[in-house]
Amino acid sequence: MIYRYFILTLAACALLLGIQAPNLLTQYQQRLAAQYAEAMVYYRQYQIIADRYYDGEISGLIAAHEQNPAPAFQEEAKVIAELVERVKTFERQQRYFTQDYPAQLWSLAWQHDEELMTGTLQQYSFNVPLNQQAIATGALIALAVVVVMDSLAALVRGLWRRRRHSYTSRRP
Repeated sequence: MIYRYFILTLAACALLLGIQAPNLLTQYQQRLAAQYAEAMVYYRQYQIIADRYYDGEISGLIAAHEQNPAPAFQEEAKVIAELVERVKTFERQQRYFTQDYPAQLWSLAWQHDEELMTGTLQQYSFNVPLNQQAIATGALIALAVVVVMDSLAALVRGLWRRRRHSYTSRRP
């Protein structure tokens, strides 16, 4: 009896967490879009310089900064290279979120950018969106948790019975 209450409570918690998944996805995408837009402001300025002096190759701009004897320019080369890498990361992240909804959730769970996820979770605002996607996600997560817990409980009970049976059969 207590086991069933535990499973029901676990299912309810999983449902509530699952309902938050679309909201977390939306907030992550909004943070990604905002940070990408900000990075592109600076990237475009460097790209204009690269277009003008290095045939559009931003790697040429970075190389010129690295080869410059002034330490300030050498340090700026690192800043530009990090910006270029950041823009590429944001573009890759945005491609993940052009896929279908399950693939987006998978990308959010396993292919997210740590910095973006940390910021999203720190600024996360809970709400309960009662749309079809949120309810379906919550129900599927709750079902998965219940099935896993029931399977584990059945496995443990089976192992316990076998062990108990082998113990009692050895006694004279």
